[in-house]
Amino acid sequence: MPKKTRRRPKILNIGTVPLPTPYLMAPMADLTHAAFRDLVAQWGGCGLYYTEMLNARIVASSDPAHDPYCACGSKDTPRAAQLVGDDPEVVARAMHKLQDLGRFDVFDFNLGCARGVPARHRWGAALLSRPDRVREILTEARKVLQSPLVVKMRIPEGNGNSLERWAERLSDWEVDAVVLHARSARDLFKRPARWEALKRFKRIFPKPVIGNGDVFSPQAALRLMEETGCDGVMIGRAALMRPWIFADLVHYEKTGRLPDPPDAAALTARYAEDLAARFEERQAVRRFRLFAFWICQNYSYGAHYFHTACRSSSLRAMAETLHGFLSRETIPDYPVRPYLM
Repeated sequence: MPKKTRRRPKILNIGTVPLPTPYLMAPMADLTHAAFRDLVAQWGGCGLYYTEMLNARIVASSDPAHDPYCACGSKDTPRAAQLVGDDPEVVARAMHKLQDLGRFDVFDFNLGCARGVPARHRWGAALLSRPDRVREILTEARKVLQSPLVVKMRIPEGNGNSLERWAERLSDWEVDAVVLHARSARDLFKRPARWEALKRFKRIFPKPVIGNGDVFSPQAALRLMEETGCDGVMIGRAALMRPWIFADLVHYEKTGRLPDPPDAAALTARYAEDLAARFEERQAVRRFRLFAFWICQNYSYGAHYFHTACRSSSLRAMAETLHGFLSRETIPDYPVRPYLM
């Protein structure tokens, strides 16, 4: 008989917001949009659904009520909006606008992104070298927010820039929780996550700590919490490959067993239909390609499936090609590890 897990489910509150589970979806640019969040929500198990990373400049200077990046699904609750930027007034104005929409329960400031636009502007993880600016940003955000404020960060680097010092700072600045991706900005994904850093940070930070990094199975999620004492787990790449991982995690935690996986071909077809209903064709095609890139990595011949499907220019043709491939496949056992990046 499979050995059942011994730990009891944790209760996680972020500020005044109770989460149904301590398992959070990572914010990922161009990936964790409303359609994907609703896809995950159909199985359940996710305790907090994150938006894509939102550029504070754009949100502050536009109407987020009509911004597709700020759109919500029908089942993706509770929700967190993550913003990135480096201007205290702009970040606060963006958060205030989003709070007025009434769509989001938690707000997150990005101190973790180390690539793309944030890296070019020295936002995200680069701000860890500018603690005074981070203090200004969070202080201004606190003035306008009635909702909980979270920081997602990487391991800081440099003299006098230790985890211990950042734990003290973030506590003083009234942050309600911290998500720690247990790698530095220079690490990117090139080295294993340093779970010992999560354990050290949890010992000294008085508010909830959510661990992030190298969680590729339900078993690994529970092991991270047991080994580090973290209050929750954030899952990123594994959730892109298996959007049902949160439901698997809850089931495994309760029973010590994993349920049978869903029909990946069928869910891919439904997802394409949802994208077609939400977005114009060009945007739907782009988002389906990103989804296909990750779902195909469950399979040995996934790279071939992905590249073949993407030769098509229409959403319908891509979805039909991918459905044909996946209908002949079986989802392999955990752990799931991406081999394309």
